[in-house]
Amino acid sequence: MPTLPYYYQTINNMRGHRVPSESICFDSDVYYFFWRSLYQRLVTKFKTKVPENWDKDIFLFSLCAFGFMGVFDTNKYASTNGEKFGIIPARATVSGVGVQMQPTKIITANPHFYMKEPELIYEGAGLIKLTPDYMGILDIVDFYAQRLAVLWSTIDQSIINSRFAYIISANSEAANATLKAIFDARNSGKPLIVYDKDKLKKKDAVDKTSPLDTQDPFEVLDLKVGSNYITDKLLLDYRTIMNQFDTEIGIPNNPVEKKERLISNEVESNSAETVSRFECFMDCLNESIKKTIKVFPSLEGQLSIEARVYDTGQTGAKEAGKEVTNVKQTNDDRTA
Repeated sequence: MPTLPYYYQTINNMRGHRVPSESICFDSDVYYFFWRSLYQRLVTKFKTKVPENWDKDIFLFSLCAFGFMGVFDTNKYASTNGEKFGIIPARATVSGVGVQMQPTKIITANPHFYMKEPELIYEGAGLIKLTPDYMGILDIVDFYAQRLAVLWSTIDQSIINSRFAYIISANSEAANATLKAIFDARNSGKPLIVYDKDKLKKKDAVDKTSPLDTQDPFEVLDLKVGSNYITDKLLLDYRTIMNQFDTEIGIPNNPVEKKERLISNEVESNSAETVSRFECFMDCLNESIKKTIKVFPSLEGQLSIEARVYDTGQTGAKEAGKEVTNVKQTNDDRTA
């Protein structure tokens, strides 16, 4: 791929600590399909409001990729072309060690303006933080995109394999040609196919021990694909992995892979699990945005990030002990 969905600095963090460190799923179209799909699913959780001169997409991506963004009043710094940009977010580097071992200074590099020295965090510049450890969350996307890519390639293989139920050998060129014609006719939908078996008998068998004797022009090996069909199980695994990803990023979901009845307190337990990690993200964002607005009061009313709330139907049902067979049936009951 000519471009990566994240910067090169993150590759080693997400992949370099695995054994083996590389996987066959990387640099494949299906991997990047799932990566983009999961990333877009992730950012929908954030209802973001930013000033008009901020690029919201870059702002959100940088937060997810790097874990934090600096906020600077660029009018204080030397411009390279005389243009003024005002208060903007920027990818930054933190430094310094405070009394509680926290970073105390922040600086950015930008081709449009020049900072001579770092600013004090929450004094001369702001800092918007997504995680307590100042790290991004795209490792979540990468983790599940890799597994979905491997799983989907297995689904494709399973679908292809399910088309081959027989292996057939022929004892002559005539039998071979007839066999191909029979399968072509079968695949075209003809309800009845007739051939002359006697004309295909081999008059002089070369190998007397061969099961393809002069009496039988064909030998069939039945692979019993029906008993080995696993595509339905793989699709259930796909749904399970997607539910796990949703749980990680705070999207409510039902454990639909359960075969038996699902009671509402189990659903509520799952709903609580989905918000646990995302609440950590929101706490960091809200606290850091509040401190940044104190540095730049003009951002009041222009900068906020909230958690998107989904209409999930029975997810989080309040009636304790209420039984739900599956999501589809529940939705039908509600609309009946």
